[in-house]
Amino acid sequence: MAKLRDEELKRKYQRMLNTFVREKWEEIPSEIEVKFKNLKLWGFDLLSGLRGGAKAVFVASEDDMRKQGDVYEEEGEKFEVREILKSIPKGAKLIIRVSLEERRGVIRTYYRSETGEETLLFTLPAADLLLVYFKKRGYGKLLESFHACGLTTEFISKRGDQGRAVDFEELPNKMRRVMREAWDIIRKRTKTGRFTLAYFGKNKDGDDRYIITYLVPTIYLFDNEIAERIDKLLSAIK
Repeated sequence: MAKLRDEELKRKYQRMLNTFVREKWEEIPSEIEVKFKNLKLWGFDLLSGLRGGAKAVFVASEDDMRKQGDVYEEEGEKFEVREILKSIPKGAKLIIRVSLEERRGVIRTYYRSETGEETLLFTLPAADLLLVYFKKRGYGKLLESFHACGLTTEFISKRGDQGRAVDFEELPNKMRRVMREAWDIIRKRTKTGRFTLAYFGKNKDGDDRYIITYLVPTIYLFDNEIAERIDKLLSAIK
């Protein structure tokens, strides 16, 4: 039994030694600005009209198919749609913030007017919106690898049985390219994150065996360009 434990420990040590890490940590921003088109990508229309009798900007799900002139109630508030906005006024911004509340990530999206006044558009569990967003955009690898979501979101992608993790010098060029791309995203775009790769060679059918984990600040996944790039990175590993 002791010999078996020693062998297991040796295998684990060998795998840990050859799990390659690219990592960088800076303070995660408290908020970021996102493009107007992102609301559509998340499945929302931006509307202007009356909310509780006062002029306001608000959102509705595309599935609700709100149109000009609609009057409806939601959670006890009365809304009247005057216009479905195709853009936001010059100087206005869409801002998102992600926080950790009751053991889960929560996203809040705000409309910031030209004068700096903020209106909360919606509050949702970040995981709910990410899952809908990934599905809507066809980000299959992000959807498949999604593991946990707080201030950071973890993706885990694995294939095949674990075995002897190969040395860095034995990594195929494809795996090295993936590591370089992950480091490029962390270093230049998100400034914070952790990417790990353990590669176990090919199985008898010639398929790669590996475990990859990727820790990304949740707030950056709502930047479509970053989300798309990470999905392509994970999809490059067949």
